[in-house]
Amino acid sequence: MARTYVALDLETTGLTPESDAIIEIGAVKFCGSEVLDTWSSFVNPRRPLPTKITHITGITDEDLKGAPTLFSLARPLTSFVGRDPVIGHNIAFDMRFLNKQGLFLAHPTLDTFELASILLPEASRFSLSNLVSMLDIQEEPEHRALADAQATRELFLQLMERAVALDLNVLRELNQLARETDWDLREFFLDAERERARTAFTVPGRAASAGEAEAAPGGPLLGERREVLKPATQRQDVDVEMLADLLSPEGLLGRYFPGYEYRPQQVEMMQAIAEAFNIKDHLLVEAGTGTGKSLAYLLPALYFAYLNGEHVVISTNTINLQDQLYGKDIPDLEELLPISFRAALLKGRSNYICRRRLMRFRQRGDLSVDEIRVLAKVLAWLPTTQTGDRAELTLLNQEYAIWANMQAEAETCLADRCPHRGRGECFLYQAREKAEAAHLIVVNHALLLSDMVTENRVLPEYKHLIIDEAHHLEEQATEHLGFSVSQGQIMATLRELSNPLGGGRYTGFLWEIMPRFRSSKVPAEIQQKIQDHLRQLGSQVAQAERGVDDLFNEVAMFLDNYRERLSRGFEAYDLHVRLTDSLRIQPDWTQIEMRWEGFDVPMRHLSRGLERLHSSLQDLEEAGIQGYDELMQDLMAFRTQMHEQALHVESILTNPSSDAIYWARVSAQRGTITLHTAPLHVGLLLEDRLFMRKETVILTSATLCSEGDFAYIRDRLGLWDANELAVGSPFDYEASTLVFLPTDMPQPGQQFYQRAVERGLIDLCRATGGRTLALFTSHSQLLNTYRAIAPALEEEGVVVYAQGVDGSRRQLLENFRTTPKAVLLGTRSFWEGVDVVGEALSCVVIARLPFSVPSDPVFAARSETFDEPFAQYAVPEAILRFRQGFGRLIRSATDRGVVVVLDNRVVSKFYGERFLHSLPHCTMRRGTLHELPMAAARWIDGDGNKR
Repeated sequence: MARTYVALDLETTGLTPESDAIIEIGAVKFCGSEVLDTWSSFVNPRRPLPTKITHITGITDEDLKGAPTLFSLARPLTSFVGRDPVIGHNIAFDMRFLNKQGLFLAHPTLDTFELASILLPEASRFSLSNLVSMLDIQEEPEHRALADAQATRELFLQLMERAVALDLNVLRELNQLARETDWDLREFFLDAERERARTAFTVPGRAASAGEAEAAPGGPLLGERREVLKPATQRQDVDVEMLADLLSPEGLLGRYFPGYEYRPQQVEMMQAIAEAFNIKDHLLVEAGTGTGKSLAYLLPALYFAYLNGEHVVISTNTINLQDQLYGKDIPDLEELLPISFRAALLKGRSNYICRRRLMRFRQRGDLSVDEIRVLAKVLAWLPTTQTGDRAELTLLNQEYAIWANMQAEAETCLADRCPHRGRGECFLYQAREKAEAAHLIVVNHALLLSDMVTENRVLPEYKHLIIDEAHHLEEQATEHLGFSVSQGQIMATLRELSNPLGGGRYTGFLWEIMPRFRSSKVPAEIQQKIQDHLRQLGSQVAQAERGVDDLFNEVAMFLDNYRERLSRGFEAYDLHVRLTDSLRIQPDWTQIEMRWEGFDVPMRHLSRGLERLHSSLQDLEEAGIQGYDELMQDLMAFRTQMHEQALHVESILTNPSSDAIYWARVSAQRGTITLHTAPLHVGLLLEDRLFMRKETVILTSATLCSEGDFAYIRDRLGLWDANELAVGSPFDYEASTLVFLPTDMPQPGQQFYQRAVERGLIDLCRATGGRTLALFTSHSQLLNTYRAIAPALEEEGVVVYAQGVDGSRRQLLENFRTTPKAVLLGTRSFWEGVDVVGEALSCVVIARLPFSVPSDPVFAARSETFDEPFAQYAVPEAILRFRQGFGRLIRSATDRGVVVVLDNRVVSKFYGERFLHSLPHCTMRRGTLHELPMAAARWIDGDGNKR
């Protein structure tokens, strides 16, 4: 018999149950497809509604006049719901508001967001509105409680259909794993299993069974064989004039793309890149906003690769650009051009699922609720994926750590000995095989650098490289050419080996070894020796755990003392302590070095013990030990992992190099300690191990120049001999952009500076009707500003959205685009990658020049390598970020707007002119804060030349 549910939705004054209130409740009681009853009511929040809530919901203060309080609605609401399970989209949010009033404290709930993330892996976004649109549900969500509850009911019914269509064995496996847990979806999947069993011969399964999931090819293309590229016997140059003709107003692209605009800057860039391929050159190219740089490098790259049968690797920093290239630009060119070229997208190992590790994970039997949820996502997705790429799944927060248990990894890979690879079922191998056959290989900077570190063992051998978003390369190299290690990571490895459950029981890899011998031909005496050795290893694991605890506790005490000596508190922020030579000679540091011995000795003993166990098993290959190849590979993987972790700790704490930077980070939230190291000179490594080994290297970005030349980026990336080209933007900045510089702003850090920022933003946004992106360098200043300006602007009907307050980055940008009068406050991630075309973004405010924090360990260490660190390092670095922030304003030829710099140093300090000279030729005015609102409004309205 079908179960009765209640779909519920709330509208609230904000996202924080502690300070916000419910304004509307809607509920729908249903059984199967039959609606049994509905219930809805406004709720008096006893406060004025924020403007943004009125905009989103359409509910006004007038609507709530005379509405009942939540207290008076408690009895009718609980009576309506009864004991039936409550369904909602992100139901935990609604329940936090209701629980605060003592309602539904232990009530069963089901979250359609969680269900959709399992059963609809193909969804691009999991908002209720997006899912309703994707599934063609008639009930459109309206940001009104009852309508959204109705839409949630329809979504739930379709998700149940999806669940029932899963393979019966998969449903049984999930329910077996969840049987002893308190997973909210346990009853849902039990119902799905019962219905699936009832219709087993009439409903086609969507997912493979427990045994089939490992053998299923995963998609129609997975087993295809592709020819490896064969280099041409004679090198051919790219026809530069032919490519220029393609981009001409009457050329092929102009005829193919509606609204195509001829851009001389794009042609100039394309010709320079084509020549670089022809003469085996290295080239730096800065291409201003609107140049169309992707097309400018794709055309010569793909023609050169096609003519010569060679790979060209294209590396990006962001997923957005990677998706644009591989999902749009390259397919457009494939359809348009008269040549047949191939392209591949290749990612790092951790992005691909390993079928063998997945099977081992499924066999554990002691999974947590979070682990079961991730497994459900994987099993529902696996039969339909053609790539095995985790990007196709929706993994949240801690779920990435769970994915790590089933991802491909070099240490445990059986390579040619893996049965899945032999059957053509290995996703990683298939991706690499496709890359071997591709002319263009699209990667990200992290994979490019991993290939460099491993001496070209990740990517197919290649000689031609294009690096887009190259201004991020030093940052990425800093991260990927260094390493980090934490107490938690080491303890997790040790507990994977052996984890006591109490009562003399253990779990972990060591205790899974002997059961493999049950049906083997290994003599009893040898089995006994191995078992004794395993017990000894278990004891060594315990000793190593004590050593890890002692060492990191000593580090924690040292850092606590260091924190107390600092002049300002760091309670709300992670503490970063650079481990310098002067710090290491302090008396307290000797305690760390003494504790190091107690850590190092048991770790070395354990590592050697694993190696001896591996050696003792090498002669037993033919003895019928279950999963012998996997056992041997995993043994060496654990041994290698522990050895590397110990070496990392040693190099950071006791054996530092003068060519590296070392620091410790203490988490403000958990107090956990992570030890870090990074190379001091990234450029030297990149020059020696990457650039000098390639025939063609193109680095491009909209921001490579600082003060009009490439000197800074050459030095940072080791590109002293590369040629250079800077092509300006096709946009008319003098006509479109006003840069306003207030002359009466206090400097940052001075009295009244923050108040002036707040006052200036309020007056400016009132005059412009919002339409403003304000960029900050610290989250604390952003929050202070938000609290000060939001109430005043909302009185004027201007909605203020803030990073970290009003949802995800994507939600913030979508709300900003669609709200007629809106202001968006963002920190570092909003200084670039924000692409809002048109009047929705008419003003960019830079609250403070984006200098790095002087105490940042990497910045501080590299500063010491300069004679004049501020002028030679700090300022050029900040200028590149400043230009990125400036670039958020004009995104098309028809855009018009104002950039306001609220940092007085740009006009009062000697280096301020360096920032201003780095900008394109704009209309620039200096004036008082009082003059700003009128000047901005008149400029945006096209009346900017009037005084």
